[in-house]
Amino acid sequence: MIRKYALIIFCGLTLSLAAQESKFGHINSVDILSQMPEKASIEKSINDLNTQWNTEINKLRDEYYAKIKEYQEKLLKNMPESIKAARQSEITELEKHIANTQKAANDDLQKKQQEMFAPVIEKVKKAISDVGAENDLLYIFDTSTQGIIYQSPKSNDITDLVKKKLSLK
Repeated sequence: MIRKYALIIFCGLTLSLAAQESKFGHINSVDILSQMPEKASIEKSINDLNTQWNTEINKLRDEYYAKIKEYQEKLLKNMPESIKAARQSEITELEKHIANTQKAANDDLQKKQQEMFAPVIEKVKKAISDVGAENDLLYIFDTSTQGIIYQSPKSNDITDLVKKKLSLK
């Protein structure tokens, strides 16, 4: 009984939606973001920060390799077990420190990128919303994501309208 009601409601909704003129649009957000003027300065800032982190990590790795070399060349020869254990512990701690520094670098870079791109993304979202409202669209899909299974030739590509709204070429 419930299934019959659900089927009737579904058919009724489908027919009422079909009776209305549905306007859909699609964009390619990757294309739009790649042309934003702010992109170059953001990428430069992120690359500069990445270089700083890589310099720090490389210093730690150099220290790590030096300790391993010293351990292998000097400490393995006639050293008491307690000194060997202490040096192994130092090397293990340095490995952990390098791993923690790499994680901190990745987290910092990701956070900085999100912070810097947030205003750009908001600007694009506003342009998309404005274009959607101006063109009386019900839905706008992003073709750069993998979520779209089918795109009708009747779908309105509003990428150029959003670019125009953002004064992009």
